[in-house]
Amino acid sequence: MLARRPLAAAATALTAALLALTALSGCATAADLGAGAAPSADAADSSNADRVAVIGDSIESGLGLEPAEAWPALVAASRDWRLDNLSVPGAGFVAQGSDGDDFSAQVDAAIASRAQLVLIGASDNDLGTDLAEVSAAMQKSVDRLRSELPDARLVGFNALTGQASDADLAPFDAALRTAVEGAGGTWLDLGQPYRDRGGLVQDDDEHPTLPGQQAIAAVVESKLST
Repeated sequence: MLARRPLAAAATALTAALLALTALSGCATAADLGAGAAPSADAADSSNADRVAVIGDSIESGLGLEPAEAWPALVAASRDWRLDNLSVPGAGFVAQGSDGDDFSAQVDAAIASRAQLVLIGASDNDLGTDLAEVSAAMQKSVDRLRSELPDARLVGFNALTGQASDADLAPFDAALRTAVEGAGGTWLDLGQPYRDRGGLVQDDDEHPTLPGQQAIAAVVESKLST
């Protein structure tokens, strides 16, 4: 019997250790559950991210590329935006896009999303339409955004193009700028970051390649930061 006492003592010690480990494990599990009840930092960051709507045409939609390669998506990824890229190829303030609607439908969607930041651009799709008609449509769109989203930040930008001239676009850009700034918004003069630049324009000579979209995104980032 005395010869077996060390084994019994060892067994007793092992049992005690296992019980202690079980108790500690139970405490850890409770702590984990308590921590799990609170949202993670990542989840909190996501819920607090700005909801951003972009109103635009085929340049903003990334025609010919994946949606994630369009400049609004690139900027959104950099800035942790919750993005609604509402842009539709062919659309303008008057011009009807591939979905049969002009920018007014995108304005409706931006309002419905309760966007905190709205980026809205002029479009070369409206070239050839009477300037007064386009200007009136621009003013109406901006007025609706300001009325329905009184706390949102409005940011306008010039038409981006691979083919149209600055002279042709200037009156339309100026009309949108007047509307946006009149509503307390901000104007971004992006220039033409990809036009006439090798490797930045697709074979149609109008739409940017991925490097072209990246060039636009870089300018937008820079302008938004100033």
